[in-house]
Amino acid sequence: MITSVTRRSRMVLLCAFAFLIAPGSYATAETETCLPCHDQMPRTLDATAHQLAGDSLLASPIKVSCSDCHDGWQEHLDNPVPENISTPTKLSLTEQADVCSRCHLTAHQQTMVSTDPHLRVGLGCGSCHQVHGSNSPYLVKEPLENYCLSCHSSVEAEFRSRSAHPLFSGNVGCVDCHKLSQNKDPLVAVGFDWTCQNCHSDLAGPFLHEHPVVYNHLVEGRGCTECHAPHGSPNDRLLKQSDKGTCLQCHMTPPGHFTNHAGLGSKLPCYACHSEIHGSYDNALFLDPDLGMKLFADCYQSGCHAQAVGRE
Repeated sequence: MITSVTRRSRMVLLCAFAFLIAPGSYATAETETCLPCHDQMPRTLDATAHQLAGDSLLASPIKVSCSDCHDGWQEHLDNPVPENISTPTKLSLTEQADVCSRCHLTAHQQTMVSTDPHLRVGLGCGSCHQVHGSNSPYLVKEPLENYCLSCHSSVEAEFRSRSAHPLFSGNVGCVDCHKLSQNKDPLVAVGFDWTCQNCHSDLAGPFLHEHPVVYNHLVEGRGCTECHAPHGSPNDRLLKQSDKGTCLQCHMTPPGHFTNHAGLGSKLPCYACHSEIHGSYDNALFLDPDLGMKLFADCYQSGCHAQAVGRE
């Protein structure tokens, strides 16, 4: 009885051990079968997540072999011609996505065959990504993170504007704002989830006196990009229009600006006085707390603007 139990236990252990090492050994055997003809290909995968499984990698949970991506390898072993083995980049868009989905089940990969705008213009996985020979962490064809600009040339021109996000200096990249691997669309997020507020948290509030345009849904025509061009602009502070043009989209110039202070208020850009335009802790008109020292010595003391403090 003891002998029977011992044998059964040994068999269970051997089966479990075989299950653990089989994928690695299987991948190694297939890879070694391909190497006599394709001995240069493993080097194109080194230092990437697709590095072929070998004896030194059997402890890794990721087991990659040539046959994982190239279908038809069994027939190819008997008759090694290009026609009977698949090359993923030569497949249709949906077939490419199907091959990649064997390992990659991210939202970005899933939407590539449904809602992704790249699909609608005939782009698939192989249009941007290069498995063999890419040194990029995202396996993109271009070595820099600005690889999106190879297609989005108009956006590249925006980043070269006088006022622009520092893309070319490497401080930001396309994927910092455009999260291709997330289900959430950053353009319709609200409040603290706004992509802009990931970096500009000081402008996110919450404020006692809020500027409603900052907190409304972008799909309703408002939000950060209502006033700012996200990539670049010829105007200061990424503003879509110069001076008062941005504010005049929603507001008219108060009559008093034309009559008081010799009309100086109508000649200045709005943000010269309303500097806290995103929101304020103490002023309902978003006026600069140091306005009295910058422009008019008695603007707060005279009582003309005093009602703005705490006003709803």
